[in-house]
Amino acid sequence: MWENSHMPTSLVKADDKGRVSIRGTRKGWQYLVIAENGGWWVMPAPRVKAPAREMESLVADTWNRLGPAPDIDYDQI
Repeated sequence: MWENSHMPTSLVKADDKGRVSIRGTRKGWQYLVIAENGGWWVMPAPRVKAPAREMESLVADTWNRLGPAPDIDYDQI
């Protein structure tokens, strides 16, 4: 691992055998590495989950606002 002083925060992912240049990693997990207080702090990256319910309601609302699709005869185009 190398140090990039212009990047105080970076994301590191453990390989398929759980290897990173630090101990205590787990297979396939991602770790957040932060340069702070003169050292490097490593913690598991938070898991981000897409808000599926909100997205479904947004899509349904969009279709309701658009209304029915116009009848188009594609052979005439």
